[in-house]
Amino acid sequence: MRILVIEPDPKEAQILQHILSDLGHQCATTSRYDGAWDLVERFRPGAALVALDGDSSPLVQFLRKTQGLEEPLPVIVVTRAPNLEDAVEMMKHGAHDFWVHPITRERLEKALGWLEGRDRSSGSPDPIAQPSRVIITQNPTMIRLKAMAAKVAASRATVFIQGESGTGKELFANYIHTHSRRSGAPFLAVNCAALPENLLESELFGYEKGAFTGANRLRKGKFELADKGTLLLDEVTEIPIHLQAKLLRVLQEGEVDRLGGRLPVPVDVRVIATTNLNVAEAVKENRFRKDLYYRLNVIPLRIPPLRERRDDLPLLVVHFLKKFRELHGTRTTEVAPEALRKMEAYPWPGNVRELENVVQRAVLIHDEKILQPQHIDFDPVEDLDAPQDLPLMSIGEMERRMIHKALETTEGNRTRAAELLGISVRTLRNKLNDYKQLSGDSAA
Repeated sequence: MRILVIEPDPKEAQILQHILSDLGHQCATTSRYDGAWDLVERFRPGAALVALDGDSSPLVQFLRKTQGLEEPLPVIVVTRAPNLEDAVEMMKHGAHDFWVHPITRERLEKALGWLEGRDRSSGSPDPIAQPSRVIITQNPTMIRLKAMAAKVAASRATVFIQGESGTGKELFANYIHTHSRRSGAPFLAVNCAALPENLLESELFGYEKGAFTGANRLRKGKFELADKGTLLLDEVTEIPIHLQAKLLRVLQEGEVDRLGGRLPVPVDVRVIATTNLNVAEAVKENRFRKDLYYRLNVIPLRIPPLRERRDDLPLLVVHFLKKFRELHGTRTTEVAPEALRKMEAYPWPGNVRELENVVQRAVLIHDEKILQPQHIDFDPVEDLDAPQDLPLMSIGEMERRMIHKALETTEGNRTRAAELLGISVRTLRNKLNDYKQLSGDSAA
């Protein structure tokens, strides 16, 4: 791929040129913005790496011009002095990304590899295979969050991402890892709500051989496996209170205690945590330790629900149409204005994940060139709130029926069902286990 580099520092330009050439890219460099546009027209680059050095006005003008091209030029802005306002301004004017020095070979290889392959039908990585690279937005709040994520990525500070289910919390976690100095190391995730308590401890911290019955060999936990990289603790507020103390020790001391271990094991891991709960309420109810909350909440990010960023709907729908054309071979390429208005009027309780499901269902069932209003079938979550004529029954039986209805509505998705019911995933799992035991007792 042809890469344009705008870099006033000759030494830095030479280093970039050497790395890019070594990666197999053609490179053209200039130190000035006023001569850059001639290079764009003659060299026809597939991407640009440009330095933000002092006054941002020439760069803003350059970005505006690139957005006017028939195929907008992806521009990665690079700075040595990170500033959130600059990052937001660059993103608003169409910058593809905002990086902070130093730029590593691995980071360049990943980013340019994706850009090079995003329009191919096969072969190189694309947005389907590499969702961590794609945060689709034109919403000012989201642009600011994306810029903040890019700025803090270079540090090793813990990040606490809050937001409803389906808003893209893991997407931001991936984005932070990809833009960090740890991008060449592992990015691992643990769903803290999906594992029973006894398994969660060994999954996170590992165990020694002989630590318990069946521990026939040493097993490293996720903290050790993510060494030098990033560990995502998804739904961290679901961790049982007695394990929260152990997690706090890892964050404070940088070492883990395996089950059955005699000595702590040092680890170097950047932790990103997410939750869809009200953390202040969980702390107040003593379900989440206050000291752990403060330790995690160094960099807080709150991802807004889709209903608060409806200006992103057109972009997201087009993105999903393209994704499913490539994934399923469907032929839908456009969305009718009436269909878009129908989607804009819907509250999207399942957020972007629900939007993706709705678009996928529409193109798979109808597969017409233009997505029409009648093709759009929303998830029937409102059925849970609808008044129903129910026979008189015990509270326990009513609870069981509501749980069954929630699971049926969400097609077995326990996280989504728990959210609809207003309970934690762990509580839902315990209820289901209770029902299973009662059924077993009845059968006996």
